[in-house]
Amino acid sequence: MNLSNEAKLEIAEKILRSETFKNAPTSTALLRYLVQAELKDQVLKESIIDVEFFGGDPGSEKINPRVRVNIFNLRKKLADYYKTEGAGDQFIILLEKGQYQLKYQSGPKANNAKKSWKPSLHQGLLLLLSLTICGLLFFFLSNTKPKVWKGFINNGHATNLYIGDAFGYSGKTISGLNGWTRDFDINSLDDYYKMLEDKPQLKQLTSPTDYNYSTRMAENATHDLARFFTLLNTDFVIKYATHASFVDIKKENTIYIGRLKDQKNFLYLFNEGNRDFQIIDNQIHFSGNGNFSDTTFMTNIGYKENDLALVSRMPGPNDTEQFFFFSNHDIGVMATVEYFTNLDSLESFTQKHLMDNTYFTAIFKAKGKERTNLSLEEILVVPF
Repeated sequence: MNLSNEAKLEIAEKILRSETFKNAPTSTALLRYLVQAELKDQVLKESIIDVEFFGGDPGSEKINPRVRVNIFNLRKKLADYYKTEGAGDQFIILLEKGQYQLKYQSGPKANNAKKSWKPSLHQGLLLLLSLTICGLLFFFLSNTKPKVWKGFINNGHATNLYIGDAFGYSGKTISGLNGWTRDFDINSLDDYYKMLEDKPQLKQLTSPTDYNYSTRMAENATHDLARFFTLLNTDFVIKYATHASFVDIKKENTIYIGRLKDQKNFLYLFNEGNRDFQIIDNQIHFSGNGNFSDTTFMTNIGYKENDLALVSRMPGPNDTEQFFFFSNHDIGVMATVEYFTNLDSLESFTQKHLMDNTYFTAIFKAKGKERTNLSLEEILVVPF
């Protein structure tokens, strides 16, 4: 379609100012990026978007699944917009499945001159029958969704996937050169500024940075969750745990994948939401439950080959849902996310533990080699 660049920008800006995109900062920024790329006739690939938009490593052979997930989210946002506010737009923006190039085509207003179709009685009955079958099929599928994930699909709240990442700051490193420092006692901006109060001599030598580090568990778990949520016909937005706010957590569904230590906000949420479990330092304390003996689990059970994983499915505030996957090493989170995004294992787990419950906290032992999970052993499951 021969539209001027000014017209294309005007079409995009109308979408970006809409209520549909109002609370979707990632989709908004990503659409702006794709519009500018289309105006420049830039050929886009997944690897290019990962580097240019998400700041990925240009030398990496692996592509972060966040590109596919956020493109999927943007495509869904556009569909929502054209079903509501943009239903009468003269021109529409298309982002076809499997593509990254935007296309423009005529909308309903430009096609008003076309002859309207009036179904015959026979066609009308067939249409009614088709709609009835679709409705029954939708009802059947809606009621066969995995029990532990239903709340994420049906409660009307958006879902955020928080990736456990490591906070760091820039400045002089141990080698004496400028670089990025990871200090296990400094896990947020608050921790960083408290360090400067205790060590004012570092004010001139260091500075906070937006660069965050995440481990292999992030890409593997995100891939499994993205594939599974696509199967469930829903989506999520990827965020870093160090950028999490209780405002977002309070009003949206939460999935967390990350280490048992460092992420204080999510440890706090877990401890507040669990009556029988408490995470303190490197220990998981279980007590006060009449069905099981009091037990303390040490989280540092091994290095790489063995990992203790803690999984908790809890109700969140304001009718939201929460799903936490904790471990100290990669294999614990990777193994449990794989387990809880597999339809067969979900069905088995539900039949065994959740006949009368939706929520639970469970401890697993994962075994693996080279940070790859090979087996998963169930240690304790407490439904509630």
